[in-house]
Amino acid sequence: MSQLEIRAARYRDTEEIVALWQAADLAVPHNDPYEDIRFCRDSRHGEVLLGLLGGVIVASVLVGHDGHRGWIYYVAVHPDNQGARHGKAIVEAAEAWLTARGVPKVQLLIRETNTAVRAFYERLGYIDEPRLIMTKRFVDHTGWEHRGKDESAPSHDETGIWSTVTYLEMLERPTRPTVPPPSRPRVSLVRAKSPTVSFYRYLYDTVGGPWTWVSRRFMDDETLRDAITSPDVEIYVLWVEGVPAGYGEVNRGAKPGEVELTYFGLMPEFIGMGLGWYFINAMIDIAWASDPSRIWVHTCDLDHPRALGNYQKAGFKVFGQAVEREIDPRAVGLPFPESHRNGPPSPEGSTWGGTDTDAVTMGKVVPLKR
Repeated sequence: MSQLEIRAARYRDTEEIVALWQAADLAVPHNDPYEDIRFCRDSRHGEVLLGLLGGVIVASVLVGHDGHRGWIYYVAVHPDNQGARHGKAIVEAAEAWLTARGVPKVQLLIRETNTAVRAFYERLGYIDEPRLIMTKRFVDHTGWEHRGKDESAPSHDETGIWSTVTYLEMLERPTRPTVPPPSRPRVSLVRAKSPTVSFYRYLYDTVGGPWTWVSRRFMDDETLRDAITSPDVEIYVLWVEGVPAGYGEVNRGAKPGEVELTYFGLMPEFIGMGLGWYFINAMIDIAWASDPSRIWVHTCDLDHPRALGNYQKAGFKVFGQAVEREIDPRAVGLPFPESHRNGPPSPEGSTWGGTDTDAVTMGKVVPLKR
């Protein structure tokens, strides 16, 4: 019997997790699993733990606490892998997560349609305590399974922030001469080969704060460390007179033969100094160094208002748009942009701001005519 590899879920696992819950018959119309995953991770009081066999997700549990008791939900084992004690292993992982945080007791709910699992939990030491459960629903998630298939853009949701995202690509290496750095001030672009999590957070928060970059603020240190030390990821720091002024990040492993410019931006104090044109062209040259068939980037209406135009000036061409939802920035101490209180404004055609690539896509990417 193979032993499960247990780890915390990452953002890129979401679709596979939802597929597992659907296969295990745990997804119901009135509970949006995507929202449950997001809410759990954003709360900082819970985690989705996964059990993997050969790199494939076959088991899960959503575990968390409310400051008084622990709770577990979405205990799932794929039907093809049941009967091998993986359910016991994933529940024990959730219990270990709770006990490590000093939670004295764990509780769970069993639907009337799923009472067959009662014997499973009794074998693990759980007992039936007579209690009356009362609920009050604030958000109706009925119909979640159809989201993303609707051609219309979703409306603003108070649990997040909607923005209009524009996707751009470059299919040929630029024929221009290499763009030199400014003669003054003294500028250097240096690869950070093994950045520490604390240094990366400083770069991300300082560059992205004015443009509502939030996704990586919610990542725990281990998940973030995995992301920034991946062999496919390269991080370059722009230094001005020995001071960090911005950073760019490329991912050579997102898709075979493609390179994504995942993060790019200047710190607020260095915007308007004439550094952006050199910086973006240097990052483009770096992206093309592996001779990909395509490099691409995206920007949104939360970025600097001239970001889109500057990407186009550098040679990128628009190939699609979508409406996407980011986590509510107030959850990490950032202000909610007044311009987006009623949903995203209409995208406008076009100082360098920034690009944050970990948004949760809720709308469909609409291809645009080239």
